[in-house]
Amino acid sequence: MKTDSAPPVVAKGSDLTETGANDNTAAIAGSAAALIVAGGGTALAVRRRMSRHTT
Repeated sequence: MKTDSAPPVVAKGSDLTETGANDNTAAIAGSAAALIVAGGGTALAVRRRMSRHTT
């Protein structure tokens, strides 16, 4: 059992470590969802247009 160990050194003004989560997560998720919806709408419109021209 150590009794003469020094206390850990902590830098002044240090904050807790970051966990990787930031404030941009919701904006990125919203943009991704909008792109998916836009892509699906475009695919649907092209499919309808192609079927309308072939008949």
